[in-house]
Amino acid sequence: MKENQVIYPLPDQVRCLRREVTMRYAVYPGRVAAQKMSQAEMDREIGTMQAAADSIEKMAKNGLFREAWNTLAEARTYAHAELMQEITRVQQRANQFTTDGNLASAQAECRKLAGLTLRLSELIGELLAKPQSDAPVVSAPNLLLTATPATAAANSAYATVEQKQAIIGLLNHPAIERKEKTKVLLNINRISPDKATETIEHLNVLIDAYDGPTSYAKAS
Repeated sequence: MKENQVIYPLPDQVRCLRREVTMRYAVYPGRVAAQKMSQAEMDREIGTMQAAADSIEKMAKNGLFREAWNTLAEARTYAHAELMQEITRVQQRANQFTTDGNLASAQAECRKLAGLTLRLSELIGELLAKPQSDAPVVSAPNLLLTATPATAAANSAYATVEQKQAIIGLLNHPAIERKEKTKVLLNINRISPDKATETIEHLNVLIDAYDGPTSYAKAS
């Protein structure tokens, strides 16, 4: 997402779409009369815009979607570190509210978490979309979810942060195909330490066999 991009509220988007529908009803019949478009084209263009307005309006009225959208819009203003810290805080609050039996508050926190994780998904998508040699190793650790106190003990069964950082660093090498990169990233927070070691060895084998040009500097 571009910096300083304005996030328009869903109700404003609905009103804009409604104005566009009104404009099309006013303008398109004249274009049909002038044979600049057919009746079928007019009906389709007005119909699709009307459907878009109806869809966005339904989203705006849906509490779950609206809250997730609002959180996503705010999360797009966060730096990577701020986003990860907020995800951790919201996870902790949701866990505590659930433990206390305050399910309404727990649900509200989960809605926030939905928006925050959508933003995290966007960031991972941006990383995947970059040319292989342009994805900096230093930014990769910012995408790693941190453990909350309630789950820290259980996470001993998962790969360490250092292992995840090493894996993401290796994924930046142009020897790693996009399909492989996507598969590893999608599972990186669920693999065991042994699987992480195996993955690192596998990626190093691919890199060692690579003959193409690269400006990649292997992490120490």
